[in-house]
Amino acid sequence: MSNSRLLGPAGVTLPELLITLTVIGALTALGASGLRNLRDATSMRAATWSVRNHLVLARSLAIARREKIRIRQDESGDLVLLTPSGERVAAASVGPSSDVPVDSLRVRPATLRFNSRGQAAPGSVYLYRGDRVVRVVSNFLGRLRIESYGAP
Repeated sequence: MSNSRLLGPAGVTLPELLITLTVIGALTALGASGLRNLRDATSMRAATWSVRNHLVLARSLAIARREKIRIRQDESGDLVLLTPSGERVAAASVGPSSDVPVDSLRVRPATLRFNSRGQAAPGSVYLYRGDRVVRVVSNFLGRLRIESYGAP
């Protein structure tokens, strides 16, 4: 008797192959949805920190320059920092076409202000992506906090 007969037939059967492919497909589908959620959460986090950092920059500039700094949303959707004379000091590109994509961004009230002492007119910047909403809030002392709503 030869050794090949003792080991059994070589190869896999069609049912074994189909079961294997089904399991691999199911695992891939689960992984893809998880990766999409991770990508959305990561981009929302990056956009939130970009907005927060620009508000911190606006407050710092107001104190350093001893003048009011305004934060508005321009026509392209970017957040811009403006001096009283209207000079554009900095901009944060946060939106659907930016490096830090969110569905939309809103500033409420339409203009946030920091004075030369670092105090602020209270307001918020809202970031939207899918069912997630993040709010960056500035109180009258110029302190910032981040609130998150929607899917985790």
